[in-house]
Amino acid sequence: MKILNTVYGDATGGRWQAMLNTHEALSAKGHEGWLVTGLENQHLIKQSLVSIIRNSGFYDPISAWVLRKFIKKHAIEMVIAHSGRAVYLAKNATLGLNIPIIAMNHSHNVKRSLRADGFIHITPEVQRRVHEQLAKRSCPAKPEKIISNLIHLPIQAPRISEPRTPIMIGMITRLVDYKGVDTLLEAIGWLKNQGFEAKAIIAGDGEYRQALEQLAKTLGISEQVSFLGWIDTQQKQDFYQAIDAIAVPTRNDTQPLAILDAFAQGKPVLCSDHVSCLQMCEHGENALIHPVNDSHTFAKHIQQLQQQQGLARQLATQGLLDAQNQYSFEAVAGQLDAFVTSMRQNQ
Repeated sequence: MKILNTVYGDATGGRWQAMLNTHEALSAKGHEGWLVTGLENQHLIKQSLVSIIRNSGFYDPISAWVLRKFIKKHAIEMVIAHSGRAVYLAKNATLGLNIPIIAMNHSHNVKRSLRADGFIHITPEVQRRVHEQLAKRSCPAKPEKIISNLIHLPIQAPRISEPRTPIMIGMITRLVDYKGVDTLLEAIGWLKNQGFEAKAIIAGDGEYRQALEQLAKTLGISEQVSFLGWIDTQQKQDFYQAIDAIAVPTRNDTQPLAILDAFAQGKPVLCSDHVSCLQMCEHGENALIHPVNDSHTFAKHIQQLQQQQGLARQLATQGLLDAQNQYSFEAVAGQLDAFVTSMRQNQ
């Protein structure tokens, strides 16, 4: 099948990578694919196969006309839209062409995606919110499937080991308020006051970096916390080798990719009980889960991870199994292929 993946609006972060992963997964299953975005994402383009069609908003008739020409030229048979604006543009561009538009929602803000002909929900919570919005508008049920974001497993199986002393906690994230980096810093500070040493490596950048560095100074833990800034692929491998566990103390997310990466890398997860984490993590099975903003409980879990023999290995082992069985490229590619094929056949 000839499938177009498209995203409009700022796709910085996981949304852009998810679109590329979807395209790659379907290509691996024999589908022919194209990628289209707007000028706002030009800085993200590294693949020559990405085409740019300018767009000024949800109701841009010129963009719809240009996209329609593109779709006809390449005989596109299906569109997967990775944002609300992309859904609107694709629906307007395909009027009368009998081409199904699938919305793949990467956030909990799903209202703009409801015009789609079908849905790929990356989590059950996204599905719940779509159902809620469809019910409010008395819309009929549409084809749908819950299919997670995917991860690429390391070529070599990760080495799962017990934490070092002092334990090193890692975090890869944008340094913005809702990611909860301050909760990690407060946990490290609390442990220091209790005479227990823990360290942290924080990879990423953002508007809160200066405030977080100042918080580390205020808590007296500057020597225990390293801010790396953004890291590349090779640095990411070095990062995982240097840490004992991954922290995801988020206050607001859809599906934290850091959890999937941690599972794939064989690292235990310390996360908050935000709904985005609870859909992948179970306390004591593949993660240790603390209440949102509860740095005290978070600190206790860090302490427990180092002191309780075998716990880190148990959590990491189960996380790796989850990565292999549920979130790997091969597993997700198969689910995507089955859904788009069935939707086209039942059209």
